[in-house]
Amino acid sequence: MKRRTLFLFAGAAGSGLIAGRLSAEPLPREEEADVVVVGTGAAGLSAVLATVSEGARRVVVLEKAPMAGGHTIISSGSLAAEKSPEGIVGLTNEILETGEGRADPQLARTLAEGSWGAVERLSALGITWITTPFRAVGAPSARSWNSGSPQSGYDYVQVMMAALRKTNAAVRFLTRAEGLLLSGDGRSVEGLYARTRAGDSVLIRTKAVVLATGGYTASKALRRRFAPELPPELETTASAGGELLDGADGDGILMAEMAGAKLVDMDALQMLPLAGGRLLDYVGGEVWLNDSGERFVSEGAGFREIERAISSQPSKAMWVISDARSPKGATLGLKLMDGTVREAQTLHEAARGMGVPYTALEETIARYNRSVRKHWDDDFGIPMRGLPVETPPFFYGREHFALHYSCGGIAITPRAEVLRPDGLVIAGLYAAGETTGGVHGAARVGGCGLTDAFVFGDIAGREAARRVRALTDRAKAS
Repeated sequence: MKRRTLFLFAGAAGSGLIAGRLSAEPLPREEEADVVVVGTGAAGLSAVLATVSEGARRVVVLEKAPMAGGHTIISSGSLAAEKSPEGIVGLTNEILETGEGRADPQLARTLAEGSWGAVERLSALGITWITTPFRAVGAPSARSWNSGSPQSGYDYVQVMMAALRKTNAAVRFLTRAEGLLLSGDGRSVEGLYARTRAGDSVLIRTKAVVLATGGYTASKALRRRFAPELPPELETTASAGGELLDGADGDGILMAEMAGAKLVDMDALQMLPLAGGRLLDYVGGEVWLNDSGERFVSEGAGFREIERAISSQPSKAMWVISDARSPKGATLGLKLMDGTVREAQTLHEAARGMGVPYTALEETIARYNRSVRKHWDDDFGIPMRGLPVETPPFFYGREHFALHYSCGGIAITPRAEVLRPDGLVIAGLYAAGETTGGVHGAARVGGCGLTDAFVFGDIAGREAARRVRALTDRAKAS
């Protein structure tokens, strides 16, 4: 959303309330749609495909970027999913525990119960999966899946876009959603305002809108408002070094707030060490070291514990080392080229490059490898699985925090309906993915971010289409 003053006013375009537009602007041209979906990440694309499967005929998809995918397309694609009753209960409990009591139990349960359905829908679109789940970084247990590619998020977007192109849904790139048209009493949605690539204003009249615009990690204004303690220069993992476009500006959150929506957990921003020396998205193939060459936190700890451990280091950073044996993510080549990660033929060479005592590094790696082989972490007294770090060449690099995920956002029901502060829903307004709050609470389980988007995106799309169908049937009956 453009940085402008947002307010409600009685609009000349109808009897409704307009959330997020300037009254001085000329009246926009108008058109109609059954459902409008805003955003083309995992949540938005899931919503589009769900609306079509539920019979929606005129679906308009808005994307402010020049291409589809959002954060999903650049993600490693870890997708936490369970299908057994025991697994569903286990995943639900992990979400609630990781969220430190702030996650909504109904939303957590909905995510867990719908997780395997997300896997099955992607399978039907052509995704093939690894045969054994892995433990994603920040996850208490091995519940995550991916396509076996270091760019699994790209794979998901590709198959979903291919499916979308076979439908009648119209995708409009470089088109920014700017505000919602509400009914006269402000209790339901009647349309959405957008700005085209040519700068023209359009009012799309519709009875159902799905907001799937992502979080607000890239918005310094919202970070100052909800997490003022964060350094303003803190970069995001989607744009390490600030060189790439990161569209997580909180657009949908602002539009929903101005329409009267409730926001929850807006202070719960998740920081993650990702843009530096880390090359793996799973636990058990790299070692995290302090400036003395010693482990200081379990690599399998939750995100909040990792955050606290790194923050307690004098340098607020760490070293990461892995070897040639562990499967790497897609960033290895780029990080080697720009010097973020370096290669060493021996541990002695790696120690010299990191500036840590060789004897300390040698002892740490030897102890780590012994722990891996006996499946017990002698440093932290917990079970441990993984690969020993012993096969040259070794890869090492400095790692620090960047903003990765916003756990807070628009309050929703298990049916993805947007809630007002009084507990009532804004009829016809749905939200899914990182633009929502309440699903994770204070922190997110590793692998559950994409699961959230796929599950609630599908729910939001189906509920939006069903609303339109019910209103249409009612109109015909009258």
